[in-house]
Amino acid sequence: MYVKTKGIILKNTNYSESSLITKIYTQTSGLKTFMLRGVRKGKASIRTSMIQPLSIVSLDFFQKPNTTIFNVKELKNTPVLYEIHSNIFKKTVAMFYTEVLNQCLTEEESDEALFGFLENEIIALDHSNFSADLPIRFLIKLSNYLGVYPQGSHNETTPFFCIESGGFVSQSSLYTSSIETSFLISNFILDINNNQQFNRSVRKDALDQIIKYYQFHVTRNKKIKSVDILREILN
Repeated sequence: MYVKTKGIILKNTNYSESSLITKIYTQTSGLKTFMLRGVRKGKASIRTSMIQPLSIVSLDFFQKPNTTIFNVKELKNTPVLYEIHSNIFKKTVAMFYTEVLNQCLTEEESDEALFGFLENEIIALDHSNFSADLPIRFLIKLSNYLGVYPQGSHNETTPFFCIESGGFVSQSSLYTSSIETSFLISNFILDINNNQQFNRSVRKDALDQIIKYYQFHVTRNKKIKSVDILREILN
């Protein structure tokens, strides 16, 4: 079956002297693996600059039954992204997004709502002003598409965010965040503008708590290596 679709580049692995094996999250077919032959040669029609992680592409390929690696007939960037590959702050956030998505996206099934969300978030990261809130906001929004969106909000009755239950609770425990961090996480969940001044340690803790939430509910305790670099950049 001939397939024409959009995709998001997630991972490239060198294969032979000139080729790459590339994982792409596609709009119509979910996560797929492709052989890109000769792309590391100077005269290749598909260049490595076109398939940097988080690049958005249009591609044509032939989907054969009982095949796990597919050949790309044609590929082009739609749109061309600049800042997430050149701006150090956005590049670091993009690296973080890519690692999270590689851990979370495993299904070879289409989810056009999720694809649309990711496409919009990537374009927004490239085009919009940089904000230290981006990684936390992205993780919370993404959790909705993964089926683990946190429930409830911070208030006097339930002031603590609980990683284990995925909601806000009345009593602190090993799995709860501080009241101040819980308040910030609640603002993100409710999509409240965080112009209120939170110090760096609270924002750092909020990011750490949401990552732990993902490890508990989605990624089975996998470590996100790029978060250390992300923390340095956000500081």
